[in-house]
Amino acid sequence: MAQTFLAIIDCGNFREAAERLGVTQSTVSARIKSLEEQLGKPLFVRNKSGATMTAAGQNFRDYAQSFVQLWEKARHKVASTTSYQDYFRIGVRPSLWHPLTMNWLKDVREQFPAVAFHLHFGIAGDMIRKMKEGVLDLAVLLTAPSLPEIKVERLFKEDFLLVGRPGDPVPDPQQPEEFAARYIDIEWGEEFRASRDHYYPFLALAGLTFSVASYGLQYLQENGGYGYFPQSMIRAELDRGALSVVEAAPVISQQVYLAYVNAKGSNILPELIDRFRLQAKEL
Repeated sequence: MAQTFLAIIDCGNFREAAERLGVTQSTVSARIKSLEEQLGKPLFVRNKSGATMTAAGQNFRDYAQSFVQLWEKARHKVASTTSYQDYFRIGVRPSLWHPLTMNWLKDVREQFPAVAFHLHFGIAGDMIRKMKEGVLDLAVLLTAPSLPEIKVERLFKEDFLLVGRPGDPVPDPQQPEEFAARYIDIEWGEEFRASRDHYYPFLALAGLTFSVASYGLQYLQENGGYGYFPQSMIRAELDRGALSVVEAAPVISQQVYLAYVNAKGSNILPELIDRFRLQAKEL
């Protein structure tokens, strides 16, 4: 029923959702009616233009996505027994993909060829929720979750540098409006934001924000501007002179965390965690 609910959201109406799912429209209606009865709230308002979510539907959407993902995880884990020894879903902040997670993935695939992996990229809040719901087995984050069912450990400290294109005018904190207009904000998390706002309070309301760092970096390189990026992410660009560091700007250090659910019952998950620790030591 959760898949039917999400199909209606994507299609915008019951008829197209039924076509996508390969069932009749009456079947889709019956599934939603049953779901609404179980939840005790209407999920959609049907009108000539299609189907619009109610407030209850909007609240249920994230849970429906998690239900589907958890089912997919269970299905892959059971199915993997014929081809693989085990199956794990790993959550990663995009900025922590290279080199940490990419090197880790290369390592564990060589060490555990009989294990299947699914990499999920997202923001901290989304991944923490997915871990709590059992969708993700572990995650690499810039924010430490505070939940009893999730264990957290520090991997290493990352230095964030303010960078721009070589030859572009250096931002002047004494001209906050001009500085803010050229600043490219990335959603690094609340801990980073608090540190940055301590030095540059006028950047709290950025005119341009990216949730995915690689896109923000691409925009900066093509159009100019300045932004904070982790040193490990931009090391190659700095080495070949494609980016330059704003020397007068403060370096903002932030902890990188490894979060995971209880490894009880898994012989491989503790090994995967140890491999992250080893990769972190090499950075």
